[in-house]
Amino acid sequence: MPLARIVFKPGVNRETTSYGSENGWYDSDLIRFRKGRPEKMGGWSRLSSTAFQGTGRSLHVWAALDNSQFMGLGTEFKFYIEQGGGYNDITPIRKTVALGTNPFYSTAGNGIITVTDIAHGAVVNDFVTFSGATTFDGLTTGDLNKEQQITQIIDANSYKVNTGGTASSGAAGGGASVSAEYQINTGLNTVVSGTGFGAGFWGGITSSYSATTLASGISDSVTNIPLTNATYFEQASTTLSANITTFSSSVPVSNGSVLPAAGTIKINSEYIRYGTKSGNTLGDLTRNSDGSTIAGHTSGDAVTFVGLINIEDELILYTGKTGNNLDAGVIRGVRSTTAVSHTSGQVVREANDFIGWGDPATTTASTGQNIRLWSQDNWGEDLAFSVYDGTPYYWNKTLGLTARAVSLASQTGASDCPTITRRIMVSGADRHLIAFACNPLGETQQDLLQVRWSSQEAPFDWTPTATNTAGAQRISSGSEIISAQKTRQEILIWTDANLHAMRFVGPPLTFGFTLLASNVSIVGPNAVTTVGDRVFWMDRENFYAYTGRIEIIPCTVLRYVFDDINLSQSFKFFAASNRMFDEVFWFYVSSGSTEIDRYAKYNYTEGTWDIGSMVRTAWVDYSIHDNPRAAGTANGNEYIYIQETGTDADGEAMGSYIQSADFDLGDGNEFMFINRLIPDVDLTGTSPTVDYVVKTRNFPGSALSTNSTNAVTPTTDQNFLRARSRQAVIRIQSTTTDVAWTLGDLRLDIRPDGRR
Repeated sequence: MPLARIVFKPGVNRETTSYGSENGWYDSDLIRFRKGRPEKMGGWSRLSSTAFQGTGRSLHVWAALDNSQFMGLGTEFKFYIEQGGGYNDITPIRKTVALGTNPFYSTAGNGIITVTDIAHGAVVNDFVTFSGATTFDGLTTGDLNKEQQITQIIDANSYKVNTGGTASSGAAGGGASVSAEYQINTGLNTVVSGTGFGAGFWGGITSSYSATTLASGISDSVTNIPLTNATYFEQASTTLSANITTFSSSVPVSNGSVLPAAGTIKINSEYIRYGTKSGNTLGDLTRNSDGSTIAGHTSGDAVTFVGLINIEDELILYTGKTGNNLDAGVIRGVRSTTAVSHTSGQVVREANDFIGWGDPATTTASTGQNIRLWSQDNWGEDLAFSVYDGTPYYWNKTLGLTARAVSLASQTGASDCPTITRRIMVSGADRHLIAFACNPLGETQQDLLQVRWSSQEAPFDWTPTATNTAGAQRISSGSEIISAQKTRQEILIWTDANLHAMRFVGPPLTFGFTLLASNVSIVGPNAVTTVGDRVFWMDRENFYAYTGRIEIIPCTVLRYVFDDINLSQSFKFFAASNRMFDEVFWFYVSSGSTEIDRYAKYNYTEGTWDIGSMVRTAWVDYSIHDNPRAAGTANGNEYIYIQETGTDADGEAMGSYIQSADFDLGDGNEFMFINRLIPDVDLTGTSPTVDYVVKTRNFPGSALSTNSTNAVTPTTDQNFLRARSRQAVIRIQSTTTDVAWTLGDLRLDIRPDGRR
């Protein structure tokens, strides 16, 4: 029988159907193309067995004059400097305060304590370190005097932490000399719709709620709300079944069955929000809610359920109703909303189960409510870094790895340093520290189009004078700066509407700004990378390259990426270079996920694309280290991985594959019969094996059926099989450890055949 040599075009093509991509590759995972041939990607291993806290979103490497090698690592919780596989916590301190006498209140049977600190300014997950506390109620100084993570914010003056100890009975204590050192507010680990400026109620309620309409219009001051139908708007009451104190973390009631699963109750004059109900116990409390004062209450006191409704952007409390009128305990414009007039027919929603991001009380534009991204760059041996839309910080290498970073503005000799910025960067050979989307000189409010820079060789001097080069420029178009990227000759700046170039021109202007293109933006702050004098980035519908002029990169997986992508998480997307193999990755979130789970990869030398799945959240190319490094997750822990090392995925099989598009005989009118394949593959490893999987179908719309799986080793000459169909695909895969492979051409014993 005749042998047919099957040659597939380099690169994965998903711009059409599998049948329409005949003679090409259609699917892949963890492979690359080199000199047109598919091969398995290199493996990875953990840098060390030590995990870090939070999800790594930024990596930067540099070396000191003494050849010390450092890597900056930013997460939503911490900022670390890694050296030798150890993670040194240099997270800046927000404030240090002395707490009052006995500021702790313990909970019997566990290590949870309530901490009193007036105007603490903390958010959930913040870190605080106590010192000077004394043993009380079974909790030791070792339990108390250490770094603690805040598990619950009770109100502006109190919060909870879990010390890990076990209290005896529940009591106040801690002594008279307790200090609390707060690290900067943590951020979110995901993009939450509605946070920040302009946040409202769209999508901010649970999917199950009662709704009706206003029976007539109301002014901004009325306390009688007429509804079309108030049947399903709760009112309920019960009593306390035991005393509660100002430190109580739960509310025991006589009859919990009459209360909804979550909401607000009123005891005497205190409003208390609860998030859980277990039998007759209400938990997850927010005490002294809605402007009330925290107090102790006595067994038998009345517990009245307080309903919460939403009309347009206003929240309203009530405690009772008469017919279809909410007419008791009505309080207008609560929880950071404003009382306004509403017209007849406006929708009225029950909002007792408002989730956090739909509640204006928790969606103000604050550091603690935005996804935590970082930018960083080394100033010689030192490191400058900043939180996205936050404070810029500086770490001085001479102070050592135990020293925490401090704000630019607090440095000795600092002059007019920016106090809020979106991105920070050191320019090239001219050596200026640059802040993008920062506060203008002499102002505290952030200007999202403002660019400022320090004087040359002076990272703390930002006051422009006739004898220095400090200065500023406001971008002329767009609404906000999204990203900035350094190249060899210039800095590119993306706004939401266009792309600008920033070039060093010397005195008196220092930097010149040029509009490069309109109607070009970037999908997220980190979706760009530089390789030599080329810049690659991802927009919301295309991939681009800049080499002195802007070009759309021809992409054979464009439809695959943008037809199945979660653009609401675009701030997580990032680009990464792998100069070892002339590649650029774009790691992104697919539509069925909220965390990075896929990549599209471009070989910029050969012009080929491939796709795959790999959970990486940050990446830095090789430079002072021999291999790229990346942040990723394993078994719920966060690690740094050394990429392109070995053949395995941290000791496990990688499961790499490449699958062809459909192929047939002639124009596909005839059935074909395949009874032999002759593989051409270069295999290395200990007892390496790959599988050639033959899949068949008779029509393009039919599901593929696996006909045979043919194991191939270095000594395999040929495999015999029996496959009969109109169309077939070949999938080459490896599912074992310690194997690397590069494909050549495939030959099949194939002939026309009748259908039977």
